Amino acid sequence: MPLAKINFKPGVNRETTSYGDENGWFNSDLIRFRKGRPEKMGGWSRLSSNTIEGTGRSLHVWAALDGSKFMGLGTEAKFYIEEGGGYNDITPIRSTVTLGSNPLKTGSVVSGATVITVTAPAHGAVTGDYVTFSGATATDGITTAQLNIEHEVTVVDSNSYQITTTGTASSGDTAGGGSAIIANYQINTGLNTVVSGTGWGAGLWSGLTTGYSQTTLNDSGGINDSVTSFTLTSAASFETASTTTSADLTAISSSITVADSSGFPAKGTILIGSEKIRYGTNVSNVFGDLTRGDDGTTAATSSSGDSVTFVGLILIGSELIQYTGKSSNTIDAGVVRGVRGTSAASHSDGAVVKEANDFVGWGESSSTAANIGSNIRLFSQDNWGEDLLFNVFDGTPYYWDKTLGLGSRATDLASQTGASGAPTITRRIMVSGSDRHVVCFGCNPLDETDQDLLMVRWSDQENPVDWTPTATNTAGSQRISSGSEIISAQKTRQEMLIFTDTALHAMRFTGPPFTFGFSMLANNVSIIGPNAVTTVGDKVFWMDRENFYVYTGRVQVIPCTLLRYVFDDINLEQSFKCFAASNKMFDEVFWFYPTADSTEIDRYVKFNFTENTWDLGTLSRTAWVDYGIHDNPRACGIANSTNFVYIHETGNNDDGSAMTSFIESADFDLGDGQQFMFVSRLIPDIDITSGSSDASVNYILKTRNFPGDSLATNSTNAVTSSTQQAFLRSRSRQVALRIESSTTDITWTLGDLRLDVRPDGRQ
Repeated sequence: MPLAKINFKPGVNRETTSYGDENGWFNSDLIRFRKGRPEKMGGWSRLSSNTIEGTGRSLHVWAALDGSKFMGLGTEAKFYIEEGGGYNDITPIRSTVTLGSNPLKTGSVVSGATVITVTAPAHGAVTGDYVTFSGATATDGITTAQLNIEHEVTVVDSNSYQITTTGTASSGDTAGGGSAIIANYQINTGLNTVVSGTGWGAGLWSGLTTGYSQTTLNDSGGINDSVTSFTLTSAASFETASTTTSADLTAISSSITVADSSGFPAKGTILIGSEKIRYGTNVSNVFGDLTRGDDGTTAATSSSGDSVTFVGLILIGSELIQYTGKSSNTIDAGVVRGVRGTSAASHSDGAVVKEANDFVGWGESSSTAANIGSNIRLFSQDNWGEDLLFNVFDGTPYYWDKTLGLGSRATDLASQTGASGAPTITRRIMVSGSDRHVVCFGCNPLDETDQDLLMVRWSDQENPVDWTPTATNTAGSQRISSGSEIISAQKTRQEMLIFTDTALHAMRFTGPPFTFGFSMLANNVSIIGPNAVTTVGDKVFWMDRENFYVYTGRVQVIPCTLLRYVFDDINLEQSFKCFAASNKMFDEVFWFYPTADSTEIDRYVKFNFTENTWDLGTLSRTAWVDYGIHDNPRACGIANSTNFVYIHETGNNDDGSAMTSFIESADFDLGDGQQFMFVSRLIPDIDITSGSSDASVNYILKTRNFPGDSLATNSTNAVTSSTQQAFLRSRSRQVALRIESSTTDITWTLGDLRLDVRPDGRQ
């Protein structure tokens, strides 16, 4: 039979069914379209072996006059400036305090380390904060070198917290450290996951707001995500308790009287029948402050004498695990994995295990005196010449002076020499174009401390610290006229765009007397998150909760062949994590987002704005900056629970390992699909580049007879650049083709495809 050429349409289309998009592409991963042809996407490698603390959410690059290249990097825990692969911690200091006499008290020994309780009245820290000590003297076997360093904080209460040292106490329960300890507290850490609670600690990040115990996992080989029994180094501090009710209970009862509550902690969760009940008080055998039908259970009635069991909570990594009993050091009763919105995961032997019964849950207030908020910690940043301006979303603007060196920390913008009227809280900070003003969006008005989420203020021209308007300067302000809050702002060649929750505005430099002019560009347009926008040349791309957009002087919706797929799949609760990234060398814009079953970014959708094609794939990147200052794009990612920065479009591998890259067609048939077709031969046309002469790409033929059937793999053929033909034997009504590579040091570009196919009856 004559060979049939199959001409596939460029781009991936999921707006219809696989059968409905005949001769199109239906699925992909780590590919791109160039001149209408699919090819494997470029690889990536680590910038350096150095790691960062926390998940990178913001990247900005700039160059100094001496040729030095810098990259600002913000996480929920730290702010760094990278140079030459080294990460310099410039996280600002919020307060410096001299502690009282002998404030360090040694306590429990955990995994060869010592937990020290620090007395520090009104410290203002939250769990996960960092403090650096100086001036501490050796105490109870803990050396000065082990004390006078940076420590991570675990809050006990408003006047004390715990740190863990690498030393081991000689006796324990000993107070010391001297009377000259200076504590430098870094700015409060933030959330790494959006939660519905009302304060810091309402979710996974810094959720343990009071003292807790910890140990390590002691299971040889670790545990997987499904085991319901695991062993700890010590389970002595992990509570178990049981009793019986002393009175009947209705579905709306607001207190529970039990025979004996002495073995139960001050607050926690209990199990009666199949109902989980969270309690906030335990006084005289009465549990009060109840949350009935907790964790998806149903509030129910019970009788006097019914069993009451304490439900413990364990935190390993980011996974919360419930249990009701233990045998010695083995947790083996009532184990439920991945509770309270967390995901069950594998954990290595030696992993830190925390008793989490005081975990602050969704909808509960934090017991710490920290700022209130529920969004993840995001940064915006821009350079002022050689220096850097940055801020935490809804936080203080900071300034880093390059002349002070990479060993210096950033300080408040309002504290700079000559500062006047500078904002003390803002959503975003930006340096305007050639006119050189610093602009804050969603900030406090002049001479006020409360934040106005629609306020825009700018400094005097060529002066980043003077924000007080006078007759002789250009400082000023403007309140946006529509919406209830500014979500984001983006710089373009000609103007700055301001996204509120309901509209898009332009801010243009006009000169005296008003300095800037403002106009509404579009109503009923917003943005899904502060970083879901990027500029490429004279184009601005962004996404909201329904569409993708481009601004080129006017706002336009971008037709998207993956629209339904993306917005049906996205986790909108974590939408602030969504971000846009440009890859100018290939005319591409990525949008990275968390899928519905994930709390972290795990997928992307990509648009080639020159060829108007879309594709999709799986890749966990949490921040990105395009090439320009550096030769390649850079991005933050996670490997084996460790945070790195990666250089993209370098090589063909996933940091030295193989990338699985594929493209899969929609179904196609003969004519109108009335007849079966018999496929006997495939003539490949593919350009393969590799260091190996026999490098191959798999051609996978999938078949089914009806659109409602599942695709079945019929044959797989390894194809090299020199393969002339591949022999098949397939009979079906519909066929789909998948081209896939999963070996190292290989890239490929697909050409045309020809099949030897003939009709083979209707039955």
